Amino acid sequence: MSAGAGQEGFELPTPSAADQAKSLELIEQLVEGMHGAPIPFADYMATVLYHPTLGYYGSGQVAFGAGGDFITAPERSRFFTAGLAYEWRQARSADLGGELLEIGAGSGRLAIDLLERLAADDALPERYTILEISPALAARQAGNLRESLPPAVVERVRWIDAWSQLDWSGGIVVANEVLDAMPVERFRWWPGKPETAERLLVGFDGQRFVWQTQPADAPLQAAVEAITARIERPIVTPRETVLAEYSPDLADWLGEMRAALGAGGETWVYLFDYGSHTADIYRGDRNEGTLKCHYRHLAHEDPFVYPGLQDITAWVDFQAVEQAARAAGFAIDGERSQAQWLLGTDVPRLVERELQAHDSLTDQARLAQEFRELVMPTEMGERFRVMRLRLGG
Repeated sequence: MSAGAGQEGFELPTPSAADQAKSLELIEQLVEGMHGAPIPFADYMATVLYHPTLGYYGSGQVAFGAGGDFITAPERSRFFTAGLAYEWRQARSADLGGELLEIGAGSGRLAIDLLERLAADDALPERYTILEISPALAARQAGNLRESLPPAVVERVRWIDAWSQLDWSGGIVVANEVLDAMPVERFRWWPGKPETAERLLVGFDGQRFVWQTQPADAPLQAAVEAITARIERPIVTPRETVLAEYSPDLADWLGEMRAALGAGGETWVYLFDYGSHTADIYRGDRNEGTLKCHYRHLAHEDPFVYPGLQDITAWVDFQAVEQAARAAGFAIDGERSQAQWLLGTDVPRLVERELQAHDSLTDQARLAQEFRELVMPTEMGERFRVMRLRLGG
């Protein structure tokens, strides 16, 4: 039984003996749960990411930042969080409620920087709630906040691990890189031709996990028909079928959020993630779909390598998000690139002030580079997008 070593011709760093043992334990549990039959990829992905003691996120295996597996926008630069502080001030001017909710807080970096900035502006929220399903990550976040913020500020923060625990009176909700880590189903098809879709399941060949193909079931057939209906321009048909993904839990997740927010007051929901529109995500030249895995800053396409030790993500179809959000009862205020969003806040003026405040050319270059990484098309500026949903008002 093997934890995997990467796709052909591609080698990943070797995990520690302890990490290898953890991954092998997860493999054994997955294989035992299969009972000799393949399982949906969404079930596999949910387990390797969110198993409470062995999953990548569930166990707290995930490492953020320059020394980890990947870097999110808040880890790259405080300017990202400054944009959210601007949005918070706009919300308060519009008489929204005084609460902030962050879904999946990672290392706690965004919460730390945002609360620090809002404290300096005398604009702290009445309560800062973090919805975190991983006890290990919640403990890490709490420790980081206690080390970085005054006790009076930390006292405003609370953690919940389920929507049912949310008591909401209105304000702002932030979900940064949450949707891309939702379990997806994989399939093979000729883009735009629902009748060609075949479902990909996860089997085990005695040594490692492998793909197995089955005819499309009813949920997949409905999903590919919805995808085809959203495509706004003709697709160039490839020479053979290609891989693709869809999120089976997206509509339910948005519905749960809508129910949890209830009638607690006007709310703006900010969804930040990397993705695009339907026609781009399901282009015929995306032979391998958009599924990506990350291990120690190395990106590859094999989700069966080191189960429980690597991240697995897929691009977010923002048209699908809009469609599901409307069905759940949200209004859509708009969707734009991260660059367009940041440039529409007061962050460019903040960058200019900080550049003028530093005499060191090294510091100026560092600040300029931080901002470029957030807004340049070749960096995060276009690949990452933000959608704002609204309730009430």
